[in-house]
Amino acid sequence: ESCVWIPCLTGYFGCYCQSKVCYHNSHIASTAKTMNDHHLLCQSHEDCVTKGSGNFCAHFPDHDIHYGWCFRAESEGFPLKDFMKMPKL
Repeated sequence: ESCVWIPCLTGYFGCYCQSKVCYHNSHIASTAKTMNDHHLLCQSHEDCVTKGSGNFCAHFPDHDIHYGWCFRAESEGFPLKDFMKMPKL
C-alpha cells in the first residue's frame, strides 16, 4: 500500500508510512538502526516523553526487536507507576 498522497488506510491496524510505503509497526521497529528512524520508536517510557510521542513504551513480543512503540497511556494510575516501585521504608 502506498502512502504518497494519502495516509496509510491500514493505520488502524498498526501500519505507518515510511519512505512513501505503508509498513506494519513491527517491521519498522525490527529494521531500524536507531530510535531516530521513526518518531514512535523507543526503548523506555522516558524516550516517548522526550520525543513527545506518548508516555508509554510498549515492546514487541519478539525479543529480537530492540525497539518498542510509543503510545499515549490514558490511565489515572499511570502517574503512580514509578511511585509503586519505591522500596518500603
